[in-house]
Amino acid sequence: MSDPATPLSTELFLRRYGETLLARAAPLFEQAALNARQAGLDAMVHTAGSPPELCLEVRTTDQPYASHYRIEADTARQCVHHMLYFVADGTTQALDGGLDSINAMVIDTQLASLFRDGFALTLPAVSARHPAGFW
Repeated sequence: MSDPATPLSTELFLRRYGETLLARAAPLFEQAALNARQAGLDAMVHTAGSPPELCLEVRTTDQPYASHYRIEADTARQCVHHMLYFVADGTTQALDGGLDSINAMVIDTQLASLFRDGFALTLPAVSARHPAGFW
């Protein structure tokens, strides 16, 4: 493990970011998209850009635009941005963290906010991973 005060090379940061994004975040995004579709919402997970961003887009069938949760890397600052966008009111919430912020607890918290605040929906998979009273 490296010293958090010592920056990684850009190449190593990007490699660890990509590996962590695919291993930890992508499965949780896919599971949330499946739960959303089961609840009657349109949901899609995709990646874009270089370095890759992982994005979960969700909307009701009558909305032309989607709310989303996007995870992106900031190579200059060697950090990760967790971005929530709510189409209903146009607001954005941002959380910055290190590579270690790509974990189930942070992602579940962001997913819960997206679905609770954007769609008044609780995701069964997220609720199952956390005990009553967690939120």
